[in-house]
Amino acid sequence: DLLIEFHQPVREEKKKEIEGKDVEMGFDITHTKHKGQYALRKLYHGSPRLILVLYTSPTCGPCRTLKPILNKVIDEYDEYVHFVEIDIEEDPEIAEAAGIMGTPCVQFFKNKEMIRTFSGVKMKKEYREFIESNK
Repeated sequence: DLLIEFHQPVREEKKKEIEGKDVEMGFDITHTKHKGQYALRKLYHGSPRLILVLYTSPTCGPCRTLKPILNKVIDEYDEYVHFVEIDIEEDPEIAEAAGIMGTPCVQFFKNKEMIRTFSGVKMKKEYREFIESNK
């Protein structure tokens, strides 16, 4: 009987664990690199530094190209910038509020104001120049 042979037990979908995301207990404003909406909110309201937000999604190929580029730039400007990675599938309300239409997308915030958006993958030089002129 095919029905019995190919019938697989229904598994309950496990809720995604919050791994690597900054939550209240693990958040430290002195760190440069962060993940998730909690960190973004805390930095947005409490940091005098430039905040670079990278919006990504798990299926985004160009995002995998952009991450190492941004990591190198962030390491160069460590004391001037906070970096927050937002997965738009985990935090869709943040992406929607920010007007993100696709990934990768990088936004810069300073003094509770969005000052620049870069869509797609840009050269390191473009990010460096922007950070240099806004640090």
